[in-house]
Amino acid sequence: MTNYQVLWKGPVHKNSGLGIASRAYVQALRRQGVHVMVGSESRGNPNQGIKKILIYHAPPHTINFKKERAYFDRIILNTVWETTRLPNIWIPYMNKFDAVCVPTVHNKQAMQNSGVTIPIFIVPHGVDTREYTPTNKKITLQKYNNRFVFVSVFGFQHRKNPETLLRAYWEEFSVTDNVLLIIKTDGCTELENEQSIKNKIRRYKQSLSLDKQTAPIIITARPMNSQTLKGMYTRAQAFVLPTRGEGVGLPFLESLASGTPVIATGWGGQMDFLTSNNSFLLPYKLRNPALSMNSQHAISRRFRELFAQKGQRWAEVDVRSLKQKMRLAYNNPLLCEAKGHQGRQDVLKLTWDRAGISLKQAIEEVIRTNRNRK
Repeated sequence: MTNYQVLWKGPVHKNSGLGIASRAYVQALRRQGVHVMVGSESRGNPNQGIKKILIYHAPPHTINFKKERAYFDRIILNTVWETTRLPNIWIPYMNKFDAVCVPTVHNKQAMQNSGVTIPIFIVPHGVDTREYTPTNKKITLQKYNNRFVFVSVFGFQHRKNPETLLRAYWEEFSVTDNVLLIIKTDGCTELENEQSIKNKIRRYKQSLSLDKQTAPIIITARPMNSQTLKGMYTRAQAFVLPTRGEGVGLPFLESLASGTPVIATGWGGQMDFLTSNNSFLLPYKLRNPALSMNSQHAISRRFRELFAQKGQRWAEVDVRSLKQKMRLAYNNPLLCEAKGHQGRQDVLKLTWDRAGISLKQAIEEVIRTNRNRK
């Protein structure tokens, strides 16, 4: 065991990308011999011989520094961000931490763009390649069983760019194409249930006044068990998401681990592991988020207060480019297979143990460094 102990405060009990990452980081640290307590667990009595480290896996502006500094020797922020610059509400808090850990180069650049001067450590996410594997049983699609399948997994919010995905698919593919798009999504609030999301998508389709009968889409916004999710990845010939910004993009990792190539924006945290050999990368232009939020095409929750501030930029994909890449994938299933095989090989080394080693090294570097507390 180490001569320090860690209290982890984060969404370890949530069924979300952040929750998955939070649990995986804790388990990875424990496998490295680090004594880690979680959230509400007792802090115990102070031990003068043991350094006490808080890892705060939550929005930085929500911390109570006065309370935490009274107990902990070091406080490390573990976070992620999606645009070129942090939201204004975060910035006054950032340099009060002893260090910050982020999962990708993209995140580090956003920190530096925002004036973060404390040490920034890249502690990558991982993916369980024993859970997500090409051998997972494929889902059965009944009447769609012989079709080329695109899959997309995302939260129903503007940053994920659902309108460009839908528009590209509807405009590019008709009932004469042997194709299917499966969307697994969820709302940002309890009111955004499956029916409300389907209604928004239906109204959006009507607004486009399409002059043809489009290819089918299956939309599910209900909880999905892990076996079904894994089988969805392996059933697909390609995963597609023209996201505007990702800190990492966990579904990209899960898809590649499953042997399924990715059609994705060529900008964001995912570029630490997506390449032209394992993916179909989409060209983009960096734009102020408010431009697309004010568009008639915007159909999902925008989160203006976080993303549409002065100086922020994210990636906008041209719908024509997405249509071309989806058609290329559809016409070349063997190319998809080759890219998927390469993706599987590429992510085999992206283990959570690697993340645990990196995080342990970051903690110990912070302990060795004497900084003046603010």
